[in-house]
Amino acid sequence: MARVKGAVLTARDRLLISYLAIARYASTPQVQRLVAEARDVSIVNRRLRRLSAEVNRPGESPPVRRLEFKRAEGTAVAVWTLTQYGRAIAEDAVPYLRPPGRVDVGAQFLLHTLMLNDVLVDLVLALRGSEDSPLAELPFRWLCENDEQLEFSIFRRDVGEARSSVLKPDAILELPGARRRVFVEAETGAHSIATADPTKYGAVLRKLERYTRFITGLRPGGGPTTFYEAAFPDGFAPEVVFLVHSEGRKAKVEGAIREWSRGRGLEEPTVRVLSFREAAGTFATALGGRSASRRVNRLVTIDDHRARRLREGFNAVAEALNATRRAVTEHNASCGRRVALPPAPLAELRDLRDLIKHELLGEPRTHQADTSGVAR
Repeated sequence: MARVKGAVLTARDRLLISYLAIARYASTPQVQRLVAEARDVSIVNRRLRRLSAEVNRPGESPPVRRLEFKRAEGTAVAVWTLTQYGRAIAEDAVPYLRPPGRVDVGAQFLLHTLMLNDVLVDLVLALRGSEDSPLAELPFRWLCENDEQLEFSIFRRDVGEARSSVLKPDAILELPGARRRVFVEAETGAHSIATADPTKYGAVLRKLERYTRFITGLRPGGGPTTFYEAAFPDGFAPEVVFLVHSEGRKAKVEGAIREWSRGRGLEEPTVRVLSFREAAGTFATALGGRSASRRVNRLVTIDDHRARRLREGFNAVAEALNATRRAVTEHNASCGRRVALPPAPLAELRDLRDLIKHELLGEPRTHQADTSGVAR
């Protein structure tokens, strides 16, 4: 009788398979941190080889397969991903999975993906209840890049017409409890931030311009509906986060975004720049993770008259802010001595607007585009 080949899956194996379905790729150190941090890496490697070994049981195949790429200095790096059989196992455990990419990414993007997935590993470790907790129970959904694209159109002044375009976020982080959706872009520093020509954008700002069009641009013939709302009709608030490798790069990107945003008012998307090191802690805090401060619940009552006065006051402040930014923009365009304004707290202003509009005044939430930027 032939010896049966292949591993019998343990609970820890299934947890790893779920993670690989979410992240798509993982290095051996990432696997070790997730499922066997207290064990020697040789034990982890031995189990991964077993999970990727040939199987002779009817109807089964290895759930994991091994890839490899070489760093610039020539060091070989093992990368682990799922087979179709492994994917089928994961779909039962993680119901929100999207279809995987049809082909593997190249070596250069594998390194890029592993850097981003370090953030995912940190976030999982910060928020899971225990080592055995199913990943589907985490308070977030992580959607890695696959073959799907976000479609929108952008007006091309050089040809005088709108042209179709697409976006492919490096990852999408959904926070159902906070009703937020974060488009994550991992910047390794290889691309330009801006250009010396004020009429042209560098790679980072060009990407931000495209996100702005996708999030705030109205679909032709689609009524008061943005491209974002058509793609994601659940009402989650969108946000763009750029991840960078150093504090120096972070300061430069933040400065370029501040310059880019001058005069745009409250209509521009919410944008943040985080270092890879701080990203997981920032996200975990927003989700009530270990680094979050203790929450205190308070009950506040307010009458309709005061709520309406708050709305009037907010509208006046918002209009004054927009008028100030327009005046500064006009001044800078006509005067040699430029005036610099500090960045407006746009995300906080939107939160305050929504609090007044929906919570205090009881106006219903809709998925229609709010192009005014203020409560009404």
